Amino acid sequence: MPRFHIRPLILSLTCTTLLGCGQFPDVVGEVDDDILKAPYPQILPNTEALVAETPRLHSGSDEALDARERRLRRRAQNLLE
Repeated sequence: MPRFHIRPLILSLTCTTLLGCGQFPDVVGEVDDDILKAPYPQILPNTEALVAETPRLHSGSDEALDARERRLRRRAQNLLE
């Protein structure tokens, strides 16, 4: 039969109870008047909101990525020295 330890249970219940007694700051008072007076943002349909930008890859991407990798590896090596 497993032995039940009462002290950890009492400690955890005490801590949980004390956490519930905290007072939280008034968040509404922290908001600037500019934010309260700002117009509500326009809601876009999914067809417009999820439109992807043009791809950043092009025919020279392989060479550019290889060059970037070499630069980053050189930079990392310099940091280790």
